Amino acid sequence: MDREATLGGRALKVFLVGVPNVGKSVFFNRLTGVNAIVSNYPGTTVEVTRGLASLNGTKVEVTDLPGTYSLGCLSEDQEVTVRAIIKEKPDVIVNVADASRLEQSLALTIQLLELNVPIVMALNQVDFAKKRGLNVNHEALSELLGIPVIPTVATKGINVREVLEVAIKSTLEARRGGEAGHTVESGYGRRRRFRHGQLGREIAILPRLGHRRRVEYSSLVESRVRKLERAFAGYLVGSVVTPRILAEWALEGDAKAVEAAIGGSLPGWLAAEIDAVRRELEWTLGENSSVVMAKERFALAGWITRQVMRRERTKATLQEKLDNFLLSYQTGFPILVLILMGMFALVFLGGGVLERGIAGFFESYVTPLVEWLIGYTWVELVMKAVSSSASQFYGDIVARVVELMAGQFFPIQTLAKYFVVDGLLTGIEAALSVALPYVVTFYLALALLEDTGYLSRIAYLTDLVLHKFGLHGKSIIPLVSALGCNVPAIMSTRILESRKQRVIVTFLITLLPCSARTAVILGAAGYYGGLQYALAIYFVIIGLVALLSIVLSKVIPGESPSMLMEMPPYRVPTWSSLFSKTWIRTREFFKVALPFIVAGSLLLALLEAFNLVTPVLYASAGFMSDVLGLPSITSVTLMYGLLRKEMAIETLLVISNLKLGVSELSLFMTPMQIFIYALVVALYFPCVATFAVIAREFNLKTALLVSLTTIISAILIGAGVYHVYLAISPLAPEPLITLLVNWWTLTS
Repeated sequence: MDREATLGGRALKVFLVGVPNVGKSVFFNRLTGVNAIVSNYPGTTVEVTRGLASLNGTKVEVTDLPGTYSLGCLSEDQEVTVRAIIKEKPDVIVNVADASRLEQSLALTIQLLELNVPIVMALNQVDFAKKRGLNVNHEALSELLGIPVIPTVATKGINVREVLEVAIKSTLEARRGGEAGHTVESGYGRRRRFRHGQLGREIAILPRLGHRRRVEYSSLVESRVRKLERAFAGYLVGSVVTPRILAEWALEGDAKAVEAAIGGSLPGWLAAEIDAVRRELEWTLGENSSVVMAKERFALAGWITRQVMRRERTKATLQEKLDNFLLSYQTGFPILVLILMGMFALVFLGGGVLERGIAGFFESYVTPLVEWLIGYTWVELVMKAVSSSASQFYGDIVARVVELMAGQFFPIQTLAKYFVVDGLLTGIEAALSVALPYVVTFYLALALLEDTGYLSRIAYLTDLVLHKFGLHGKSIIPLVSALGCNVPAIMSTRILESRKQRVIVTFLITLLPCSARTAVILGAAGYYGGLQYALAIYFVIIGLVALLSIVLSKVIPGESPSMLMEMPPYRVPTWSSLFSKTWIRTREFFKVALPFIVAGSLLLALLEAFNLVTPVLYASAGFMSDVLGLPSITSVTLMYGLLRKEMAIETLLVISNLKLGVSELSLFMTPMQIFIYALVVALYFPCVATFAVIAREFNLKTALLVSLTTIISAILIGAGVYHVYLAISPLAPEPLITLLVNWWTLTS
């Protein structure tokens, strides 16, 4: 029978499922290359990666589901895995397991065996396991589980295609065998029936039942599972989920997983029966039912591991020696500080080099070329010649008026310059010269930390400290990376388990000074006021972040589960894996952020083209001077800061030159005013790219809430600093200086 005919002419659906840090991403990249589609699973913020592969004429759609330690809906990652399996009904599941951590991987495998889907195990990292003196008999493991088990080394591509071949073969054999042999009870494949007795007792193997052994638990637990299994027997749950796994979810208290499978809420009688069975089990064993089920699976996984694994040596491995050194608080923290400083230097300094190179390329080549193409180059020459002549005879003010009048004779070229150069081209340049350098370098650094296995160690070391502020250890990565650029930092919050943690860290990221805000702080407060003013801004921001973290952890609803993290083995990263991860993540960023950046740039160009700046100055004069103690011209710069934070101070210098005839902040603002201005710029609305990413990662409501919070915080803190300063120094010159600057600005 033809393969395509057997599959109904569609691509074979292959799901990659496994616990975190087993090499699923490398496995996926080996199968599909870099031509993958990364998207959030519908209704969630969890990434699912899909790609296409082809083997011997069979088209295969490979889906890399998020790493999870168990099937269920107790966390967002788990929920995505369960919902994807239930709704999309894969043709085969490739269970990627780690040969060096077989017991942890098998706990998930045991649950997968309860599904009515063909299962193929890719026993990955067998080379690393052998280095640790661990030899796994994959043939014995296959016999025990009743599924194909193929040893692989994904980093080197060993047996990766063979896994796909076996997966296709298993699916086709199941299809050719007909549906007669496939029932909700029997399932697919040559699975075996095995069980274990009471915890701590010898485990016995039951005879085969047909082509597989059913997974069975200790008698106390098994009797409860079967009781609920009979209660679920009348539910039509499709061809994937069985009444047995529904019973297990119900016994664990995972109502969300059960409701996702049956497509609705549980009836009252069934919910009452589940509650009674759970209470009975918990009263008998004296433990929470979810803990009991986890112990049962790990006991069974441990027994299987002992049957198929042989340890050849017991002396400490290199990884164990490194962990003793890197996970010690005495030695681990200094090394962590050095590594984070190195990561920050890579992102900040490396991104800065790329930014200057790209910005210089646009300024020297792209912008002049575009101006020449739209016919603005010769118009600019004419206007400059007229302006220069007028300046020699009548002065700068008349020259400016003459230049503006001359521009009216070339309306098409002038408008084209506003919208094409100042709008479209400036937006593209902002994305490429500001976002791209920091996004690429950050994702490269993050991929390096992930692939070496050090990311989990960072989370472990910082967890105790961050818990005092309602955060988990994993939060340190996005928080540190925010000092380079907020955009990739927010996208990296996907490593956090709960939505509550992601929202809290995202709030904090929008307040931390990125490289653009640092340019404002140092270029304005530091340069014109002194180092003490710049340090004061950092002190205020750190205090606000600490306070907000504690408040949000108590106010935002939801749970912050305890951090359960496995230490993956240390590995030498491959260039192909590093570049593949960096490319896929960078590509997804630009799909989201670029349109918003260009749209914001065009909006600002519209204000310039139709001379809407002056009305803004009039409208904001009272608020800026009375509340913040700042001249009205600073209000316009805040709008430009929406696109890029450093554009706020750049625009302030340009407008001050046009309106006041000066290009030094110290000539029309005091050090205290510059301090307040830099503080407000550092705290208020995140840039357009950051807003876009928050809307994508969460929703528009969250993006608006974060933005409103930062704006209110900036106003309250800026106003508080100004009025406390006035209370301490009632004869301060700032009110008079602001009045004079506003009068000159609005009348000039």
